[in-house]
Amino acid sequence: MSASAVMKVLMVFLLLGQAASAFEKCKTQTGFDIAVCKSHMCTDCTLEWCCEACQKRQKTNPDCRCEDWPEARKSYSAEGFSCKGRFGDKGDYAKEDA
Repeated sequence: MSASAVMKVLMVFLLLGQAASAFEKCKTQTGFDIAVCKSHMCTDCTLEWCCEACQKRQKTNPDCRCEDWPEARKSYSAEGFSCKGRFGDKGDYAKEDA
């Protein structure tokens, strides 16, 4: 196999890999981006009300995710969830888990 053929095969594999990991927008992506991905309520607020409201928004848009989330994070409450372990007996002003 010539060097040119090897390069072509490598390029095909690279392009296939990029296509497989490309971000796919959902039907309501624009609204989801505004309400969840870029809002203070779902990115910085750690009050219980904020977290519950964002979880509800995700539940009504189950196929949506933020483009800047890691590939492994499929929903608002998945890995990287800012409110995890902060409510119940601990309250809104609880310290983060160590």
